[in-house]
Amino acid sequence: MARERESAWLVVVLYLLVQFYLSHHGLRFSRTFVPQYWGRYFIVVGVTEEFMFRGYFLNALLKRVSFTRANTLQAVAFAAMHIPRYLTTVPAMSPTAWISNLVSVAVLGALFGWLYAKSKSLWPGIILHMTWDILVTAFA
Repeated sequence: MARERESAWLVVVLYLLVQFYLSHHGLRFSRTFVPQYWGRYFIVVGVTEEFMFRGYFLNALLKRVSFTRANTLQAVAFAAMHIPRYLTTVPAMSPTAWISNLVSVAVLGALFGWLYAKSKSLWPGIILHMTWDILVTAFA
């Protein structure tokens, strides 16, 4: 299982770095990135969202439906929870960016759920979630 967690983490990090490199023609830190907010935004958000969606919601669903259905439902709910953030983004996001972000977040939610199911621990998802948030904020 450790190898699967490490592989998932590496794939996500490489995906993001390649995505940022291609979209920005190189890797450079965002001017709005403030490392002092790591505790507030990255640690608290990663831990809180993982406890809420995988620790509580996924487990509640697993008592009623199969893993595939439960994981899909919690991933869709996880993506939907991010909609208010997209509504307040300045400048406004295009419809294509909206859809792309919602799909990415739903896929991440499903990956976090899979990691939780495989490891029986929230920590792999928390670490991957925090890594994603830090990289998206640092290089976006």
